[in-house]
Amino acid sequence: MTKCPVCKRQGMTRVATGDGLSVLACDACGGQWLSRKDYEAWLSAHGETLPEKAYSEVKFDIEDVHDAKVCPDCSRFLLKYRVGHGLDFYVDHCGSCGGVWLDKHEWNALKDKNLHDEIHRVFSTHWQADVRKEQMSDCLDSVYRSRFGEKDYEMARQVRSWIQASEDRDALIRFLADDDPYAV
Repeated sequence: MTKCPVCKRQGMTRVATGDGLSVLACDACGGQWLSRKDYEAWLSAHGETLPEKAYSEVKFDIEDVHDAKVCPDCSRFLLKYRVGHGLDFYVDHCGSCGGVWLDKHEWNALKDKNLHDEIHRVFSTHWQADVRKEQMSDCLDSVYRSRFGEKDYEMARQVRSWIQASEDRDALIRFLADDDPYAV
């Protein structure tokens, strides 16, 4: 009998997600275990990867458990990977058997953005590099908003977009950086 990585209780039950994917679910914490074999079979039957949806107004009460978790299939430690793409939680992955642990409502959040058919990509170097880039961009955005204020920051973003689209980009930057552009 399989033990839940969060509750450590025996007896997760096999259920279908509603999309035809079979998972082991914990009644106590609401988490779900996706075996690599089941997920790959589901992906094959699922067809083409769906296009990612933009930000959704739907909010899920994600209960991202940060404690260390042990794989219910092979007893190895699960590693955490940030999902990104507008979702601020981690999924847990077993590097040995390839299974994935999703805390309560994480499958629903992934499905809401059409990322449920890309879970296997979350663990890739490329995906995680994009997540770090997204985090850095969000951090810088927050710093600039705080420093300039909302109104000035939005104006600076508009000017920057205009400059970047201009054929005279370099000349415009030099002009703006010159303290006295009309001095001879």
